[in-house]
Amino acid sequence: MKKILLALMLLPALANAIDLDESGSLKLTGFYSLTGAKVLSGSSQGSSAPWTYQQWKCPCTVQAWEYTGVYEKEKGWQFDQESLVGIQIKKEFSPTLSATAQFVSRALNPNEGSKPTVDWAYITWQPSVDSDFTFQAGRFRIPLYYYSDYLYIGYAYPWVRPAPDVYGWPIYAYNGANVSYRRQLGDSNWAMTAAAWTGSFTQKNNAYYTKIYYTTPTDDSWKKILGGSISVNNGIFDFRAMMMRHNETASQSDPTLGTTYIVKDQPTKIMGISANMDYKNWLIKSEIDRFEQVEPSLGINNVYKYALIGVGYNYGSLTPMYTYSQYTTVNEPIESRKTHVLSLRWDFMKNTSLKVQYDISKDKSRYPYKFFGDSKLLSVSVQGTF
Repeated sequence: MKKILLALMLLPALANAIDLDESGSLKLTGFYSLTGAKVLSGSSQGSSAPWTYQQWKCPCTVQAWEYTGVYEKEKGWQFDQESLVGIQIKKEFSPTLSATAQFVSRALNPNEGSKPTVDWAYITWQPSVDSDFTFQAGRFRIPLYYYSDYLYIGYAYPWVRPAPDVYGWPIYAYNGANVSYRRQLGDSNWAMTAAAWTGSFTQKNNAYYTKIYYTTPTDDSWKKILGGSISVNNGIFDFRAMMMRHNETASQSDPTLGTTYIVKDQPTKIMGISANMDYKNWLIKSEIDRFEQVEPSLGINNVYKYALIGVGYNYGSLTPMYTYSQYTTVNEPIESRKTHVLSLRWDFMKNTSLKVQYDISKDKSRYPYKFFGDSKLLSVSVQGTF
């Protein structure tokens, strides 16, 4: 932990991509987030008395579902749940062929221990320099959300983190291929980008399932992924629609009992729409998504709805913003949450921002046991790129 914090403190001094060879065809860029947060108060099922949920002492709040970043009130300020540093190395073999790899070292990474992860590793090819088509193959983040591609590059968005009520599923990457097509729409300022992707991903002892829901080591696999998206923007307005399907298998293994399946090759559909505006000093961010995993014959009826909307205003280097987010299951037992967020971004130096955020989160779940509960969270983060 001390090593990653030291690296994060030194990185703001770096401002530009680094050439790793004399030709300039091999470049290194990076990003970092030094994030700390403190749970100010919390309660569950009408009581503010301390309680335990799984391995966490509550009042508590989960802010990074993929890596189970959970803040606990009794620990005060915590800087080891979301802080990270990442580097991206890109090699251009020709004007139309390149290879890219992105490595991220996280202060907390229960999926991979303390070692850095390969978040991206892919080859990009275009038929020609001016081609509208781009083809890629390798490892990618699944583009389920508007901010999926740069979810951990905090400098790219106004909050300390995109709303956890919307962002976070057990599988967040895929090994496969994608194709994108970009074209200007006539003589207008509008540009259209269409993309399609396919692949699969399996994660042993998945932290999301193992730590948050079951406590028993649980493997998760998304196979036969097939998705597509289309987006249009004109520099002020930006609209995106996405749909993806896959088959999920979540299982637990026991030397005596064998393998138990939570779901097996279960057809799953995820849909999303986002609409954003950046006009003069005003910012509007919005996103609506829906997760469907339904199989009446097996008694599976998992439907989630989740959304966010935020409004901000830019005063020079300062951007205050209010954001509301929520998620809920459609069927019992209800899992649900609503969150109000006040955030302030200060771009106090080149490629570096300081963010302060206050979250008021209400647990609307109807579980027979205490879940994460209500919470009030104060977060501070220094984020940047180099």
